Amino acid sequence: MRSASAGSGKRRGAVSRGGGLWTAKRAPFISSALTLMALIAFESFAVTTVLPVAMADLDGRTWYSAAYAGTITTGLVGYVLAGTWIDAHGVRKPLALGGTLFVLGIAACAVATDPQMFVFGRLVQGLGGGIDSVVIYVLIARVLPEDLRPRMFGLLSAAWLVPSLAGPLAAGYLTEATSWRVVFWFVVVGSAAAIIALFTSTAVSPTAGVDAPSIDTAESGPAQSGASSQRGHRRILSAAVAAAALLALHSASQLPLGASVAALVLASVILVGAARAILPAGTLRLRGPASRLIGLRGALGATVTACDVHLTLFLQSHNGHSATTAGLVVASGAGGWAVGSWAQGRFDSRGATDGLLLAAGAPLVACGPLAVLGHVTELLPLAGVVIGCVLMGLGMGIVYPRIASATLRITDPRRHGEFSSSLQVSESMITTTLLAVVGIVLSSSASSSGFVISYLVMSGLALVGVAVAWSYRLSA
Repeated sequence: MRSASAGSGKRRGAVSRGGGLWTAKRAPFISSALTLMALIAFESFAVTTVLPVAMADLDGRTWYSAAYAGTITTGLVGYVLAGTWIDAHGVRKPLALGGTLFVLGIAACAVATDPQMFVFGRLVQGLGGGIDSVVIYVLIARVLPEDLRPRMFGLLSAAWLVPSLAGPLAAGYLTEATSWRVVFWFVVVGSAAAIIALFTSTAVSPTAGVDAPSIDTAESGPAQSGASSQRGHRRILSAAVAAAALLALHSASQLPLGASVAALVLASVILVGAARAILPAGTLRLRGPASRLIGLRGALGATVTACDVHLTLFLQSHNGHSATTAGLVVASGAGGWAVGSWAQGRFDSRGATDGLLLAAGAPLVACGPLAVLGHVTELLPLAGVVIGCVLMGLGMGIVYPRIASATLRITDPRRHGEFSSSLQVSESMITTTLLAVVGIVLSSSASSSGFVISYLVMSGLALVGVAVAWSYRLSA
């Protein structure tokens, strides 16, 4: 890894005058990247509405968990495969394969005549989506100047945020008005068009600077050294092992308590071993600025996901609120997220600025689980939860884009694929583990005590994220 200042003299001067984001040359790349990411997000959120209907129609209720978790497991493999492949051979071939697999997987779901074919499509889709998620990160580093990346990552956050609100509603309407298959065909057509546009736009888009890595090939050449290639193979194999462990974690809460805890411990040990091989050296010890960013992404991303997922459950099952009210409470964080994403894009991309924004945003994220904990223990009214969700969203809007842009800024361009995938691998692993822990706690606890314990765990993880953010701030 090289520091933020290594080799940056000429390049930093160039990127600081990158101009506006939406120039005529950059617009095709930006719009196609945002469209593809939005469609990946739309399918991810829409499937929560469509999946029960699809499984009932295909007489595959027993395949429900496999269909839901399939994309999570193969997505992890896709992250690691893309990171290794990009650093060795460039971006365009992974983009083509990832896009093709994603579209074919969704199409297989759309035409599925039995649950097995549907699950197979979900597995293929997850692999392709994982590859393309990493590809988009690296393309941003290679097409856009450094000072414009925070704004672009802010737009990517919005590309996930809007589908999270509109996806389930739109999918429900299409399913009721036509068929659940139409939802998948909509994603097939839109994704195919976006991938073609992205592939075409990167053939003509300018790179971030005269010394920026080529889009077509790796900066170090078309082939890895023997040692690097062997490490890449180990990372891919370890990702497959981690994916199997994640799938086991996803089902752990369905077992008796003793078996659930045993499965959790065993899978966690496997995940730690796999993480050591997949993530950059020193990540588990948070050694170095990039490792802290990877850990921060995982801690905060997992906290927010678990907080939102179980808040709706608590409000409906214990407080008697309607699904609409519960959904509106969770959705209140979207406004804060949008404001945070916009605000962080107004700041420069220097190391000191990144550190300051991360140190300021992480405590805001912690407000979410802490507020819900206060509500669960009857110390805060529902209005306090709404405020906590807004602050949590504001914090994530600030830190999420900054983590990505800061990671690309401080790492060697020859390893952008590895570090981009590591950000997403970290979040996937920690999120799944946290959800498994909460699932076991809730299934084995009576009344609201399970939620108290669960939100104590989430709050603790959020505070760990605050400590990591401040550690990065002091080292920036």
